[in-house]
Amino acid sequence: MKIFTLALSLTLLGALLFAQTSKVKILVYVSSATSIPLDNGKTATVGVFLGELTEPLMPLVKENYELVFATPDGNIPTIDANSLKPIAFKFSKKRLKKAQAFYEELKKMGLDHPKKISEVLADENLLTSFDVLFVPGGHAPMTDVLYKNWLKGNDVNEETGKLLQYFHGAHKPTALICHGPGALAAVGDPYGNGKWMYDGYKMTCISNRADKMGEKAMGGKMLAYPTDILKQKGGIIKQTPFLMGSKVVEDRELITGQNPFSAVKLGKKLLKKIQRYKNPKYRPITDPGF
Repeated sequence: MKIFTLALSLTLLGALLFAQTSKVKILVYVSSATSIPLDNGKTATVGVFLGELTEPLMPLVKENYELVFATPDGNIPTIDANSLKPIAFKFSKKRLKKAQAFYEELKKMGLDHPKKISEVLADENLLTSFDVLFVPGGHAPMTDVLYKNWLKGNDVNEETGKLLQYFHGAHKPTALICHGPGALAAVGDPYGNGKWMYDGYKMTCISNRADKMGEKAMGGKMLAYPTDILKQKGGIIKQTPFLMGSKVVEDRELITGQNPFSAVKLGKKLLKKIQRYKNPKYRPITDPGF
């Protein structure tokens, strides 16, 4: 009996140590789209926003967390030229240079050789090995992460929906920023209860005001806005009214950032969220406030 008790204690101790020391694995699901459709039949050149990709990941890489990159089609993501302007970093040239240097490191980590998201979904062992999902913004994810191909129609990307359903069901941290949260609308009612999977969740995303200001340089209006899309689905949208203000919202497994000015804060809060998740005493919370 004593031997059994000792063996059980050692097993539990090993499990606790593994939970504390095992490397966190993050799936970074990035858009590879380069354009979005406009209401006048034209398209606008877009991409992933540099700061929204790099700044949330900086504190995670510092903790030696493992990053794995995937895109809808396996193609390499493109950085939006507008995100290389100092205004995207509140006119901080130092932050811009740091982001550019870190981006080069991300390419070496696998950003230049992303997996195809269908490959991730097809490999159960790979999918379940991830602890965290992160979707960076820029307009690009509207075209191929939320929609299958927004240039051709409004059919949602069902693979994105399946991915979100897995992380939701497993209560694993799910982070999105700016236009990225729009991808949450790719999932519907997987549990057959007549409600959107994220119905009643508090969340944030790029504001309509900011989107409409950006349209001036695009030469046309967007066909839909993340704020409206998420509200119609049942999301409770929380936003700062200040264009260069920062807003990060947490609700259960979900953590969302409003804009590029929220990227640093999102990274810090996501790190804390991951640390809570990896704590051996962690218990999934299915009510607001996780």
